[in-house]
Amino acid sequence: MALQEEFEKQSLWLLKYGKAFPYIMLMVGYLLLIKSEKYPSGLILRQSPYEKLYEALCLGLSLSGCLLRIITMGYTPKASVPDQKGVFTPHHYTFGAYSIVCHPLYLGNFIIWLGMIIITGTFWFIISFALLYFIYLERIMMAKEKQLKLKFGFKYSRWADNVPAILPNVWLYKKPHSTFNWKKVSQRETGRLCTTFFIYFVFEISCQVIERKNNYNFILLMISAVLGIIYTVTNFSFITSFIRRLIVKMR
Repeated sequence: MALQEEFEKQSLWLLKYGKAFPYIMLMVGYLLLIKSEKYPSGLILRQSPYEKLYEALCLGLSLSGCLLRIITMGYTPKASVPDQKGVFTPHHYTFGAYSIVCHPLYLGNFIIWLGMIIITGTFWFIISFALLYFIYLERIMMAKEKQLKLKFGFKYSRWADNVPAILPNVWLYKKPHSTFNWKKVSQRETGRLCTTFFIYFVFEISCQVIERKNNYNFILLMISAVLGIIYTVTNFSFITSFIRRLIVKMR
């Protein structure tokens, strides 16, 4: 099999089944974080006066990834728009975040996961994750681009040739025409924000338990709970329909 065909085969497989990869890396990172509490020597800023600042910066990095996704999602209209006859036709959006980078949502995901991995303080694991995730991301983007080329044809190819794939170029920014869609963001991104805060809370409480301290940061838990409630309310109809389908399949 030719190398290009092998890459395409791997890309399609990862696009369909590879969503668990970041979570596997996160679990490894969590185990390393637990180990670092027992054996902190040689780790980045562990048990130093700047440890709390370091953790806050990691959370801030993850939240910046969430913010990128929120801005992208909020200003992105539907993939189809009506023509002069009222018929909906495929439309690829090229404004806002999509004017400076081809894959802003994937970039946002990478930044979110990177913050969670950096907090482990293990230099070799951070570098390994960055390299492995880059390869993973490259394959995912390759499969996605192939799908978009088939859907949008020359218009997509012409746009993609002039916009960076993963590293943004802010000088190319084009103001979005659509207004910010808060409902879409609440339905799509509050769950991700909730998960991000909750993961950091689990990291925090695990370290406190190992160190036999009780100075828990319940603000992270409260924020994730509020976001979880918002996500549940805004997606209530979807959740109930999913439960109904699940019950029907179990019968």
